[in-house]
Amino acid sequence: MKHVLLTMMVAASPLAIGVAHAQAPADEGLAGEAPANDIVVTGSRLRQTDLVSASPVTVMDRAEIDTTGAQSVGELLRELPVASPSASESAGRGNSGAANVALRGLSAVNTLVLVNGRRMISNNASGTVDLNSIPFEAVERVEVLQNGASAVYGTDAVAGVVNIIMRRSFDGLQIKAGAGVSDRGDLPTRDISLTFGDRFDDGGFVFNASYRSSGGNAIGDRPVSRDPDWRSRGGRNWRDSAPTSTALRGIDPANPDIWYVLRDGVARGQSLADFRTYVFPGTGDPLSTGNDGINYWQYESSASEIEQYNLWFAGEKEITSGVNAFVEVSYNRRESLGYLAPDYFDTWNDYTIDANNDYNTFGVDLDVSRTLLETLRTGPTRAQNITSNVMRYVAGLEGKVFGNFDWELAVNYQDLDLRNDGGRTLERARLEAALGDSDVCRTIAGCVPLDLFGATGTVTDEMLHAITAQRWSQTDASLTSVTGNVSGTLVDLWAGPLDISIGGEFRRETYREERDNAPDKETPTPLFAPQARKVSEIYGELRLPLLRDVPLVQLLDIDAAVRYSHYNQFGSTTNPQIGLRWRPVNDLMIRGSWGTAFRAPNFTEANPQQSRGYRPLVDPCQGDNFASLPGCNGVQAPVVTGAWVISGGNPDLRPETAENYTLGFVYTPDYLPGFSWTVDAWRIEKSDIIGTADPNYIIAENAAGTSFGGAVSRFPDNSLEEVYSIRENLLALRVQGIDAAVEYTTPRASWGRLNGRLDVTYMDSYKSSPAAGAEPVERVGTYTTSLSTLAKWRGTARLTYQSDDLMVSWGARYVDGVTNEASLLVDGEFLEAKSYIQHDLQVSYDIGGEPSARLTFGVENLFDRMPPWLEGNYYNGFDANTFNSRGRFFYARAEAKF
Repeated sequence: MKHVLLTMMVAASPLAIGVAHAQAPADEGLAGEAPANDIVVTGSRLRQTDLVSASPVTVMDRAEIDTTGAQSVGELLRELPVASPSASESAGRGNSGAANVALRGLSAVNTLVLVNGRRMISNNASGTVDLNSIPFEAVERVEVLQNGASAVYGTDAVAGVVNIIMRRSFDGLQIKAGAGVSDRGDLPTRDISLTFGDRFDDGGFVFNASYRSSGGNAIGDRPVSRDPDWRSRGGRNWRDSAPTSTALRGIDPANPDIWYVLRDGVARGQSLADFRTYVFPGTGDPLSTGNDGINYWQYESSASEIEQYNLWFAGEKEITSGVNAFVEVSYNRRESLGYLAPDYFDTWNDYTIDANNDYNTFGVDLDVSRTLLETLRTGPTRAQNITSNVMRYVAGLEGKVFGNFDWELAVNYQDLDLRNDGGRTLERARLEAALGDSDVCRTIAGCVPLDLFGATGTVTDEMLHAITAQRWSQTDASLTSVTGNVSGTLVDLWAGPLDISIGGEFRRETYREERDNAPDKETPTPLFAPQARKVSEIYGELRLPLLRDVPLVQLLDIDAAVRYSHYNQFGSTTNPQIGLRWRPVNDLMIRGSWGTAFRAPNFTEANPQQSRGYRPLVDPCQGDNFASLPGCNGVQAPVVTGAWVISGGNPDLRPETAENYTLGFVYTPDYLPGFSWTVDAWRIEKSDIIGTADPNYIIAENAAGTSFGGAVSRFPDNSLEEVYSIRENLLALRVQGIDAAVEYTTPRASWGRLNGRLDVTYMDSYKSSPAAGAEPVERVGTYTTSLSTLAKWRGTARLTYQSDDLMVSWGARYVDGVTNEASLLVDGEFLEAKSYIQHDLQVSYDIGGEPSARLTFGVENLFDRMPPWLEGNYYNGFDANTFNSRGRFFYARAEAKF
């Protein structure tokens, strides 16, 4: 559970400088006491003692992390109220097993991820960091800066910064082990870790080795996502139209346009009597009509299977008086496996069995549709079977100069090696040859005539191998950086010390992705090896004290920073930031900040290649007013659930830009020790946003005849075929809201101690333009397929009791209901998705002595709450970027320290 104490607010610097508050160990009680020494926290390189600063930082120390029951950094961060929808290993549809974090409703590329204050390598060309590549048990604390920070950190720090602070010291030996399972008996987890370290007079080291595994499950294993045919709930039929046995068109000369499917129990279809009429119901058809379409949720992964191996080493040693050498080395290996549905070809895929196919007894060409369940003989073949290896090396020197200046010089190198084996999947040219004239097929090397006239099981392994090709991709990336920084007090002024920090960074990033390219692949994928990115940056920041200890001004400071960045591909950008702290009385701190931020185009966005993907869309030409829409050409389109969307990159893109504003207060009354109340209003205004126009907007404008004339193509029956777009700096966005937190810790008593905390984020507005020049559309309080859940209210609460040996903690998470704008219309209105609340419970007991030990038992989602159902979300039936469908989950852990 997050912990945003005043001691955890950003201090100095425009970006808010926060201060870490380490939770006291069990024999010292709950969190509440502040550190006395100077500290540096995410958002600045300046040290400070004041525990309240210009912008808020959320800090979770190790004790708080353990209390949440989370098993990975990604799982931990997704439940913060300031977090917004992001990818995870439970995101459904054969996901990659990676997890990332997004803040403030902006996508994950707008949140910078650091490890010990240094950039982490991205695991894909889109520029997001896989949080599952960070050794979870080596994490000491997590700091989340809730403000833009390009003036200090450069690109990507638009919505905020997540800084994962790893252990740099440890004394002794600690062993931890745990296991968990859902109350349905699936999704088992196991983890074990060993941490060893020692401290010397002139240094120390820490070593951590850990292993974690988690089982997977199918989307259809939970009640919220049993079947994408939602007619029983008043929704649409979202199954894919391919049946699990063969469907043919053309076998009935009297009805040449009717599809027929092989009857149950029939071993081989040789005449019309062996078939019945194929049924694929529409929205209003009764359930009694049946449904021959495939329920793909029975086969696709909701949560991926994961195994992780982690090694972490950090050490430091004084090499001369006042100069320390330090090193960090880490290795992460992640093996994840997520499945997709078996290969199939729908009724609209236009595949034909030739009259001269060996198995065609009808003597005419036949259209065919089928799911190849035979691919499941040895387990699912369409998959994301990923092996990811991430190495990280950091080495540097640090020390003091001129008495009160700290300096650091460091080199950071990281390497990514990621292999994705996608299994064997259909190759169109091979399938067409196998369905074609068998005499011709036998003249083609590797071609085997395909038998689709039998019941499931008649397609042999030889046939399958002949029509499929191995899918794989290999990604290699590297990040190299050199940083130098000097910070300290320049001079003592009338109101306090004038602190400054100056520094520079050089960074080089490379990326290379190679994919399978069978000689007969319909759409070959060229090698993606963009030019290496080189970035040179210089920065500076200061804290200027203006007044101290005068009436109504106990403290008045200005924090300022600026960073200049030069890219070899995109030119230069300069980003300033300024913050103000004013303490009129001892109990109250008023603070605010303004700054600019930017995000450089990532490798994918700057890539001129195009991609093609299917998604649900709304076609105005399906409506009764089609005749009034010029783009419909006077033809009413049949009802379809979606179309292909084609998009591509652009090497001439400019960086996205943003302005960030915050204003708030921190109230810590002297008359009530242990109580704190913080409120911060915030606003982000983005422009030059890289992206494509919303496909539904393109379709609507095209149908109305106002714009996007060449961006929509249609089939002869006027149904949607493809929607074209390309990345441009064309969009704008404004999002604003309020964060509030209240916490109270009781004084220590003979019965123990209580701590209660409530954190709430209210998103007041989220306005984004669907296309260049278009009026912004309010999206707050809605679910859309492109933005996921943008709830007005999100919150977390935790109540913890602690005595000398016992700790009992209850936690809750709340997400407000939204309007589901992906749903069908009922009486002209979109459906509403319900609000969500989850309760968690954890009990820990400390066993004293030598060695000391702790036993922990917990239940997540105590009341087995399923996520809100979303009609129109054909991925999972719910927003898997915000929720998971794991349900009630039990876990136990044990740890011992020597």
